[in-house]
Amino acid sequence: MPQGDKSSYTNKQKRQAIHIEAGYEKKGLSPETAKARAWATVNKLSGGGKKSGSGRHHELPFALMHALTSKEISLQLKTVPSWSKRAKIISRTYTFGGFLDAIRFVGLIAKKAEKANHHPDIDIRWNKVTLALTTHDADGLSVKDFTLARKGDEAFAKVLE
Repeated sequence: MPQGDKSSYTNKQKRQAIHIEAGYEKKGLSPETAKARAWATVNKLSGGGKKSGSGRHHELPFALMHALTSKEISLQLKTVPSWSKRAKIISRTYTFGGFLDAIRFVGLIAKKAEKANHHPDIDIRWNKVTLALTTHDADGLSVKDFTLARKGDEAFAKVLE
């Protein structure tokens, strides 16, 4: 296939590339660079153009994660009542009986964050741990932030047992 020829890509792959490209352009990349990066991402996810589809099932890259609307954020905040929102970040400070419990919590949340490929900012102060979440590629809060917040609350309860 000659470079630039996209005829062997599936419609799904083409839609993904268009969506990824728009995200890169929104971040300020030139249209040419955005297009090149978008197709590189599609190739990485699917192994390149294939008429019958890639046969792989990958989560879409974070560039495709959309920022939640104000209404969606309000609804999601109700699911994590101990968390607070400031600008495009949600955060919570957890208090433990001592340093070792705080570090145990950090280990648990690190495993969950790594599995989700969504990493919080973590601040450790002796018996306190603050998690701050945002989705940089969405330029705001996404479902991933609230999902990891709930997992943080679950890990906190586990440490307190």
